[in-house]
Amino acid sequence: MNELELLRKKIDEIDTKLCELFENRMEIAKAIGQYKKEHNLDILDASREEIVLNKAKKRIKNKDLEEYYLKLVVYLMDLSKKYQND
Repeated sequence: MNELELLRKKIDEIDTKLCELFENRMEIAKAIGQYKKEHNLDILDASREEIVLNKAKKRIKNKDLEEYYLKLVVYLMDLSKKYQND
């Protein structure tokens, strides 16, 4: 196996883990959405989203990747809200 194949294999392994984490996150998001519906709460909670983004900024160690990571977090929150509404 050459270097490129090894690197791609590592990406595949990471993608498998990301998929598992994504499924878990979305299941929890669905449960949160159900709770909000049962308690007549809005799906959008802007203050919570701000908290999540602030935590994300503190969490990322490589500041060169911060912009990309924050975009990922925003996208995940958008997907979660959509899934909660489905």
